[in-house]
Amino acid sequence: MKEFAFEVGFIARVRVQAADEDSARKAVPTVLAAPGIADIRIANENVIAGLGIDAVIDDVNFNSASDLVLLEVNGERVKRCRR
Repeated sequence: MKEFAFEVGFIARVRVQAADEDSARKAVPTVLAAPGIADIRIANENVIAGLGIDAVIDDVNFNSASDLVLLEVNGERVKRCRR
């Protein structure tokens, strides 16, 4: 078998309930961590058994940008400041 590596861009909208914006911002990176070994094992089981694809996922790494864009507070859209 050959080994392939892909870079995939993604956009995530993370909703956080927190006392203040700073605390919410600090919490966001914790959910954007790479999946653990158990998560990869389950994905491989689904790929092989569920989809019938002859492929095995070896590793997944996420790198997220440090600039978070605040979209809403309590369900209300926030006006973006132009830079």
